Amino acid sequence: MIAALSMGVAARANTLDWNRPWAEPRDEVAARNHSDEYAWRLFVALNWPANPTGRGADSMAVLGAPGPVVWESWRSAGNVYRTDGADPGEWDRAQSQRAEDRFEIVSLKDLPNARHVVGGVMLPWVDPLESARRLTEIRMNRPTYEFIRRHELYNTDGQLRAAAREIGVSFPYGSKEVKAKWRLITEAERSRYHTLVVTLADGTRRLYGLTALHIASKDLPTWFWATFEQVDNPTQVDGEPWQLASHDDFACRAQAADCERFPPHIGLEGTVWQYYRLRGTLTSFLDAAGTARRLANSELESGFQTTASCMTCHARASIAVLPAPAGPAPTLALRLPIFDGAERRGFIGAPQAQWFSPAGDAGPHFIPLDFVWSLSKARPRAADRIAEGNSN
Repeated sequence: MIAALSMGVAARANTLDWNRPWAEPRDEVAARNHSDEYAWRLFVALNWPANPTGRGADSMAVLGAPGPVVWESWRSAGNVYRTDGADPGEWDRAQSQRAEDRFEIVSLKDLPNARHVVGGVMLPWVDPLESARRLTEIRMNRPTYEFIRRHELYNTDGQLRAAAREIGVSFPYGSKEVKAKWRLITEAERSRYHTLVVTLADGTRRLYGLTALHIASKDLPTWFWATFEQVDNPTQVDGEPWQLASHDDFACRAQAADCERFPPHIGLEGTVWQYYRLRGTLTSFLDAAGTARRLANSELESGFQTTASCMTCHARASIAVLPAPAGPAPTLALRLPIFDGAERRGFIGAPQAQWFSPAGDAGPHFIPLDFVWSLSKARPRAADRIAEGNSN
């Protein structure tokens, strides 16, 4: 607590209130007008040590203390969008800790067809984590989760019903999602990373370090977007150099906005968080000159950094409704592609009308899902699949 209070005193010259750094900010004006500082304010609050009860931040803890942080106590997308399309249950319900639920990796159902080479011999995988040098996960906070549950958006059946009623999808202000990337690291690297220890099926324990963190927070109608990376990412032999310049007016005061430093006097010094950098923020599709704004994370947008925009990509999150032959009832859910054309190229700039009605009135009508791509992970309810199978 003393360290937190000292941090608040040192940061009084900042635009935002840093006296309770563990408290998540809710300030639309600051998000829009002081976006880089707002990004760091979110970064500190979401990476504050989690309360052992799983309810928010532990205000008595110190930033950088070992253990799970606030966003790691949120619901994992794998636990929300269940393979059977069932209700994931109350927020406080115990979550599955299986790797195939938490991380976006090869699932157990795919393992019978998966192979890898061991000692020159092609062998089947027995563990989805066995060859995973990187892990990816998506987490959502309670307002996001409860909105999905209330409207039964955790399965495609509920999403199609929402589309048929034309009620749209609009998450409440304060909703948040994060997408995190973890890299297999050595013990010698531990002091520079927020870490996670994963146990494999054979009992082997592996050390992973957080390399990237996307933050999407509905503080603005088009959400607030910020992306952070671990400072060593550009030099990793299995990584990709940063192909877009970073922009951070808050950390780089009186310097070029791509100074690649962390902001002083907000409590990062002496913690693992001093090794993370803000790559940039997005609050609009275009800049004042009408040029498409871009933002990329080398870990999460590898291969198409120069054509990446978090906001534009997520604006394309949608569900396609195809009219049934006998009436207007929706019959199929489809997703718009993330990439433009056959090559790995993202979308930038303002959303285009043809993205949502590409074939006119007679074709599919794509209904936006309020920038939340994780909704595309929803599956049909198992009962509906069984009933469909029995009718064929």
